[in-house]
Amino acid sequence: MLRPDAGARARRLRYSPLMLSLWLAGCGQPQAVWIAGWQQTSPLSIHRAGTAVVAANGYLYVIGGVDGRVFLDSVEYARINKDGTLGPWQAGPSMNEARGFTSAAVRDGSLYVVGGGNGPNGQNLLRTVERARLLPDGKLGPWVREQNQMVLPRRCSKVLVDGKTVYSFGGFGGALLDTVEHAEFLEDGTLGPWQLESGQMTLPRYTSGVNLVAGKSVVIGGHHQSKGGGITDVEWSPLSATGHAPWRATNAMQEGRFELTSVAYGNTVYAMGGISNGEYLDSIEFAEVAENSVSKWQYTTTLSSPRASFSAVVADEFVYVIGGTNLTGYFNSVEYARINTEHQLGYWGTEKDKAAHEQQIAARKVEDAELPNQGVVWEIIQTSGYTYVHTLSPQQGEIWLAGNKLEGLQANDNIEFSTGVRMSNFYSKELKRAFPLVLFVGTLRKVE
Repeated sequence: MLRPDAGARARRLRYSPLMLSLWLAGCGQPQAVWIAGWQQTSPLSIHRAGTAVVAANGYLYVIGGVDGRVFLDSVEYARINKDGTLGPWQAGPSMNEARGFTSAAVRDGSLYVVGGGNGPNGQNLLRTVERARLLPDGKLGPWVREQNQMVLPRRCSKVLVDGKTVYSFGGFGGALLDTVEHAEFLEDGTLGPWQLESGQMTLPRYTSGVNLVAGKSVVIGGHHQSKGGGITDVEWSPLSATGHAPWRATNAMQEGRFELTSVAYGNTVYAMGGISNGEYLDSIEFAEVAENSVSKWQYTTTLSSPRASFSAVVADEFVYVIGGTNLTGYFNSVEYARINTEHQLGYWGTEKDKAAHEQQIAARKVEDAELPNQGVVWEIIQTSGYTYVHTLSPQQGEIWLAGNKLEGLQANDNIEFSTGVRMSNFYSKELKRAFPLVLFVGTLRKVE
């Protein structure tokens, strides 16, 4: 185990893995090794997905969301310890209305939560904004409704603050939105009127990631407007005194993602998790943002488990993954990792710690390789992006699947498929057909 003074010095100087190991060996400490993975810290008091999360004044704040049954008006906060762990979560004041799939920002000692949804399936779309003061002991003052509301209701929008302006990007307002609107912070901390920007993004953006990196707004992935599923598209725009310059497409991610989360650290942006082709993802990609380019996306350390609709935030050199959902249910877990100079996410430990972590990863890979469902093909429909299969499965019953393109499939063939994501009352714009239920799966195979 690292001595407290050794760990503090390593954080300040940001040693490379090799430099840190040599230095510790010289101090008579067991040689530290880098482990690409995540550590657990204090769990939330309740399970949450679709929350807003911010880091401010040495605390993390988790706001609203959904617990799998209802939308939440509750808030909780925890102190960030020097070693990256969190203190116990404490309840903050409740908001004036429940909201999930929302976003939040901090400026000049106030916390702002913007838009979102509530009600059955989030059908009540919100234009409202609430504000609370950040108090010195980590507590929040009471929530106050802002007088000025957004121009459009926006569920699953993302917000950024740059200087004296807050921006809200995309989301769902009755349709998927390609617009950006902004409001100015006034001297008393309230917001001025919201205004729509004249330019639009290159695509509607819903359940996407948005980050401010190197003076540019970078918008990542999201939900495909007509085909469903995730998109790989990335676009960016420099910020100026008048808002965003024309939006430009840049290097696409390697994997389509919606309900993803993204964070920025320095000039690097990370796209984390989400859903793609019917599968919850544990993969993370990163790209570096320069003055005139965004680099190609590369994979780095995976999440500890596949998930979507979770929140993530960076505080110092730590990144925190909070809550979310997958087919097993809703999470209250909080995990954290350092970010090293090679863009990996992980932590320092012993060789024994590393061996135990690698055993866990190997066991999970074996489990993931085994497809849990089988079926007999009744009907096949091929589209540009999916193979739709009407099947009878011992595990799932009679059901429509939508999976990876699978040519040469015929009626009465035997298939196997992964767990997937159920979507009720799904309408395919490409097929112009409604399905009462479709199971979107990441892996669909013919059994020879």
